[in-house]
Amino acid sequence: MKEAVVLVIYKIIYFIVRAFPAKPGIKHLVIIKTDEVGDYMLVRNVLPYFRESEMFRGYRISFIGNSIFRQIYNRYDQDTADDMIWIDKWKFRRNLKYRFCILRKIRELGATDLINLVYSGNYRLDDAIADISAAGRKTAMANRKTGFVERKMFDREEIYDKLIDPGPENMFDGDRNVIFVEKILSVIVHPLRFDIKAREDISAFSLPETYFIVFPGSGIKAKKWPPDYFARVIRHIIQNSRLVPVLCGGPGDRADAELVKSLLKIPVTDLTGQTSLPEFLTLLHHACFLISVDTGSVHLAAAVGCPVIGLFSGLHYGRFAPYPASWARHFFAIYPDETENKIRNHQMGDLENTPIDEIKKIHPEKVIQQVDVFLKNKPNI
Repeated sequence: MKEAVVLVIYKIIYFIVRAFPAKPGIKHLVIIKTDEVGDYMLVRNVLPYFRESEMFRGYRISFIGNSIFRQIYNRYDQDTADDMIWIDKWKFRRNLKYRFCILRKIRELGATDLINLVYSGNYRLDDAIADISAAGRKTAMANRKTGFVERKMFDREEIYDKLIDPGPENMFDGDRNVIFVEKILSVIVHPLRFDIKAREDISAFSLPETYFIVFPGSGIKAKKWPPDYFARVIRHIIQNSRLVPVLCGGPGDRADAELVKSLLKIPVTDLTGQTSLPEFLTLLHHACFLISVDTGSVHLAAAVGCPVIGLFSGLHYGRFAPYPASWARHFFAIYPDETENKIRNHQMGDLENTPIDEIKKIHPEKVIQQVDVFLKNKPNI
């Protein structure tokens, strides 16, 4: 019932905004990408193809994105569009005045074409943006999973002129984005250009000579791994190598970092909440490896060539992890034993029902074993 009420309110705002006349557009493409940092890292490599394509040559391009990855876009990708609209997703969902202002701004863009690059979205965000746009041609990915109430209240076939099959649910998202853009533009997306040349000055952080990064937090509470598990893995690495741990994360991860530090009871370099995203990318570039649960950090690390030891529940298996070797050579995805059994038995359908908090069932010894294998092949560390 609550979901239905929220969607009705959103629809009312939609009709109010629709009452404002739309600005006529001439050769103006709008690109939507409003999901998270990890999702953006797996799509940024295809953005240059729109401007370079025969289809959109000479078009003005507007990019509508989630403000959470704004720093990365501005540092590395801003030449892919002429102007940007950044959306605070939390405010867009909860602040009706903010939602109204954003939608009216999009209504007045004067777009002729719109492409939605979000695979797992909903009417609360990306579809609402596409719906309010006055663009005459709108394209998105088909076969997305949405809530029951949302499916009953909103028909995506009425919002979009073209819904393109982007491949199966367990397809790696980077490959999905490539296929989707190839189908739109009728071009071959090659080379991938996934990597980022991280180049920030990080000398002010006084880093140890050889270090590994631990990212103990997560924006989703159910995804968190127990702090004492992190501490056990860190102690093992300290005792068996010359590596020094560096804790990283956003401002919201400070409590998790403090818990890990309190369990270690030794001085630890803690940069949690102290780095920008471009600085964090550079820290990752110089690190020996990253240990993290399923967060955007694993995708950031892969983009700069930092080996990843990532912890995953098994939900969305194949879509975000493990990485294909063509995208990242050293990406080690660790799963709970039960998930591994399902993978071995090809029970992929069952993985879609995996609870996120299954990640807590990964024993620290399993992570230690993977770390030891990795360090064995790096005798100079």
